[in-house]
Amino acid sequence: MAKRIFWGLLYAIVLLGVVWAGSIWFTLAIGAFATLGILEYANLLKRLNMRPQTEAMLILSLSLLLLIYLNSNHETFRQIHFALNNEKLLNFFLFIAFIVMLLQELLRGNPDQGLLNASANLFGTVYIGFMFAYILMVRFIPGGDGLFYIFYTFLVTWFNDTAAYFTGTIFGKHKLLPRISPQKSIEGSIGGLIGGIIGSFIMADIYHKPILLLVILGILVVVAGQIGDLIESIMKRNAGVKDSGFFLPGHGGLLDRFDSLLLAAPVVYYIITYIAPHLYI
Repeated sequence: MAKRIFWGLLYAIVLLGVVWAGSIWFTLAIGAFATLGILEYANLLKRLNMRPQTEAMLILSLSLLLLIYLNSNHETFRQIHFALNNEKLLNFFLFIAFIVMLLQELLRGNPDQGLLNASANLFGTVYIGFMFAYILMVRFIPGGDGLFYIFYTFLVTWFNDTAAYFTGTIFGKHKLLPRISPQKSIEGSIGGLIGGIIGSFIMADIYHKPILLLVILGILVVVAGQIGDLIESIMKRNAGVKDSGFFLPGHGGLLDRFDSLLLAAPVVYYIITYIAPHLYI
């Protein structure tokens, strides 16, 4: 337990530091996390006797992160006539990833599980590379709100995870989805939701943000985070492993640490970018 607490605190301090620094430092950290996540995912595919396209997943994901950084931080790059905004970059890279994954399987010359392999590698690119791109996009939300909302996303996710763990441990009697994640309970899920709402109230009070907006956003973040957690549980259950890797001693793999955030970040990005400006709350 002491080792788990020590590494957890060290991880939190480093993560908060690069989030605060932003710019290239946060981009490099996200690139490193995405790389580790893809390597863990590739190992999971190998355990399933599938063929990971590790290099393709890495090149596509890191290129996407680099272009988002340049788009968000360098006016000169944005003025290039063929430059795409961040959301169009996601669409463009999705198309490229689709073509690349299929071509890789065609060039192998072996049709055995070709469609399944292409689909699994495309999923890995989107699930890891694209979702980490959304974390970057939240940090780079224009107008100075990016720093607040990325901290908010991390904090609410942490409140959800922590409250769900302790509530489930103490009160958990009814299993949520036992065949997918035997340790998760309905009580823990409800406790996580309450924890996320409490975290939203705290952030709204400290930073003088609209309480109703952050509470609604917090509920959506918790729901997305719990779904993300279950998605990763399916991956581990299929691969027959308890942890996705060995990122932090006592904490499992990198995907174990980021599974909730990977789906929460897109929710925050789209709500704050497209819905919140039209709400009068």
